[in-house]
Amino acid sequence: MLIPETGVHQISERYFFTPSSLARELFYYPTRCGHYFCDHTYSFSHQSEIARESDHNNHIMLFLVLDGAMELEISHTKMLAARGQVVLFDCLQPYQYQASDGLEFIWLLFNGLNTRPFYRRILRSRNGKHVFSTPSYTEVLRLLQSLLSSCASGERMSEAACSQLLHRLLCLLLLTEPQPQTAENDRITQSIRYMNAHLCEPITVQEIAEAVNWSQAHFSREFKAHTGYSPYEYIVLRRIDRAKHMLTATRMTVKEIAYHTGYNSEENFIHSFQKNVGISPTLFRKFPI
Repeated sequence: MLIPETGVHQISERYFFTPSSLARELFYYPTRCGHYFCDHTYSFSHQSEIARESDHNNHIMLFLVLDGAMELEISHTKMLAARGQVVLFDCLQPYQYQASDGLEFIWLLFNGLNTRPFYRRILRSRNGKHVFSTPSYTEVLRLLQSLLSSCASGERMSEAACSQLLHRLLCLLLLTEPQPQTAENDRITQSIRYMNAHLCEPITVQEIAEAVNWSQAHFSREFKAHTGYSPYEYIVLRRIDRAKHMLTATRMTVKEIAYHTGYNSEENFIHSFQKNVGISPTLFRKFPI
């Protein structure tokens, strides 16, 4: 495959995608992807001719560094990405990157649906870092390799399948999926069981952290990384779930339900229910949705 880019070895692969109007409206979609082997003469920036004259800079870029390293400057901040790391950035920002000899990386340019809000949440979860490591690296790599393989075989995935793949990939980058039989996974599971068993009580995050022998700060950080919720948000939403069941399956008053779901007053319960469900408990009882 001929790739007329300086520093890109010709064993590399590059593929283009032209999304349909349906994909642009409803799906996540790739526009380009590749598997590059490079030497130190390879570089790219937002001011490159191909970037300025195409829609390249309207998308999100993802790199998986398989070997070697690359130097990057994103929004005027310099950084280094090495083997086993992920790079994620919005091409609307000023950017440039330079390969070292022996660089091998897979790259994906994509867009669609709520890609940018997803991107911003991922970046926030990584403390604003565009270069990071993730336990999900192997699974992200597998997904990208499957996309490349489908292109190489000439039997490309459907746009719907590509969209599902990209959504899976974004979720993996946002949330740290626990591996089975680890101490961290055990503690997260224990904490969820503890919260579910004490939903009717005025429990605190500190108490939950102590129950699994973690500090409050470490517990809150790990819980959100694994579940996407803060511990407090998880408690509130599970209390609302329990309240919905009571409203539809019992004759208990709203005040009784409030105290049976861990609220210290009927007013606080009504406010929380309205905020999270969008209607009052009384109206939900009449029209459960």
